[in-house]
Amino acid sequence: MSSPNKAPSLANLPQVSGLQVVVRQETPFLPKVAFALITLASLAGATLTGTLAGLTGFGLVARWLSLWAVGLAGGFAVWRVFYLRDFDPEAAQDAVTALNTTALARAARVGRVLAPVVLLGVTGPLATTYLTPQPLLRWGLVVLLVGLATCLLAGIDRRPAGLAATLFSFGAVAAWAYADAGMGWQGWVRLGHLSAFTLWLGGAVWNIWVAMPAGRQHPNVDAVLAGAHQLDRFRWVVRFALPTIIITGLIMAGVYRLLPLEWWLGFPGVLIPGKVLAIIALVVVFITCPLFRHCSPVQGVCNVDDLQEERADVAH
Repeated sequence: MSSPNKAPSLANLPQVSGLQVVVRQETPFLPKVAFALITLASLAGATLTGTLAGLTGFGLVARWLSLWAVGLAGGFAVWRVFYLRDFDPEAAQDAVTALNTTALARAARVGRVLAPVVLLGVTGPLATTYLTPQPLLRWGLVVLLVGLATCLLAGIDRRPAGLAATLFSFGAVAAWAYADAGMGWQGWVRLGHLSAFTLWLGGAVWNIWVAMPAGRQHPNVDAVLAGAHQLDRFRWVVRFALPTIIITGLIMAGVYRLLPLEWWLGFPGVLIPGKVLAIIALVVVFITCPLFRHCSPVQGVCNVDDLQEERADVAH
């Protein structure tokens, strides 16, 4: 049996060997646009549901911050545990290890920046008045959020901490879904909506603030292949997360369909079409991002075929 260090590399194939990987110094703007849009969509949705639940002012902001913080940290931890792999069958092991070492060091730093945001999110369950009759649920959410922040502070570069952060975050997602919609089918719809939001939002954080900077530091074909495979795993999740967000959102909004037009044109009803417009913009970004190679500043990560095209250009 061959050693992992002797794994065959596509970089050694004639059509890609000897290539100089092109790296842009500026961070592509479309992923940042997508991150901003999903944040605004979440703010609109949380404001709508919170207002209809009787929250105002600080309670609205605190509840949204809690949901947003869980989304940031949860999808971030999922990338570390499930998308980042120690081995890549198409890339040389030393290049994969070097790329992962850089990425994990950055992830640990970013995780420690996210930790205070998660701790601020503890104010969410404490300020949510409809949790007052359910003290076990309220304090359970507090424990889950503190546990999530602790994992981030401990260092999400370590796999056990990443796995624990994933469990804490989706425990918090489940608790919020139950608090908002109960145990019936409405609760499962809410759970699907929040889970899909979490997977996309936190994954976007890793891609922008971990994967892109790490890729810049390793402009070689093997690292490009490993980075492209990580990004592709995230893309597959987004392919399911995006329709899940749309379908579950429409189902939840359906309960308001019989309300008069005045309600839809006023606050908070107008937030529903506002959120729909943000999701439509997200769809456009998701489609155009790979077309314009805006998924990464490193050539080949968006589309590995770009490496072969570059080879063809050099040959001519």
